[in-house]
Amino acid sequence: MNSELTGSAGFEGPASVIDAQVEALSRRVAENRDRRCAQLRADASTQAQGILRAARKEARANVVDAVTRERKQREQALQLARASVLLEERQSEQRAMMSLLKEMWASVTAALEARWADPLRRKSWVQEAVRQGRTLLSARAWRIEHGAGWPQQELDELRSLVVAGGQGDSAGDGGAAREVALICHKALGAGIRILTEGACLDATVTGLLASRARIESEFLAQFLALSPVPSAAARE
Repeated sequence: MNSELTGSAGFEGPASVIDAQVEALSRRVAENRDRRCAQLRADASTQAQGILRAARKEARANVVDAVTRERKQREQALQLARASVLLEERQSEQRAMMSLLKEMWASVTAALEARWADPLRRKSWVQEAVRQGRTLLSARAWRIEHGAGWPQQELDELRSLVVAGGQGDSAGDGGAAREVALICHKALGAGIRILTEGACLDATVTGLLASRARIESEFLAQFLALSPVPSAAARE
């Protein structure tokens, strides 16, 4: 009997049920750990890819914004440069026009006085002044002021021209005879001045140049018509 009991002590098999359960639990924990790690790695990879896509999208948007800002800045700089050039051209043209007008005013008085010094042109000047007087002045009594140095013959012709009346003048009573008094003013210079009660027709150099703005406008119009120069406004 004792021999049988001793023999049963050498039987091979699991040490115990607890060891088997512990081993199975360890395998399960390892499997769960591996699955969890795999899931964490997958989630981390997905998150990293999402972050990368968002970063790339933001980078592209930033590049587009930077390019757009740069283009706008360049366009603004170009517009400012064009405006500056245009302003400089206009200012240059204005300076040229002012210089031209200055030269014109410096020479126009001398030109009129030279015209008055020529007998034929002086006669035409006087005739035109009388013609305008007949149109604009209704009074019959005229007082004509003139400068010193007139030949007596021309003074007589002026008196006859006014007193006799204009032939063929159809403007109202412009052709009617008038009374005239000739008065010499030594400082009057070139031209004549026709005075009636309440009115004056100034055909002297001073009177002819009184409308400064109109004279400058007409002079520039004639100058540009003869020598056309492309203006800054025309090149826009």
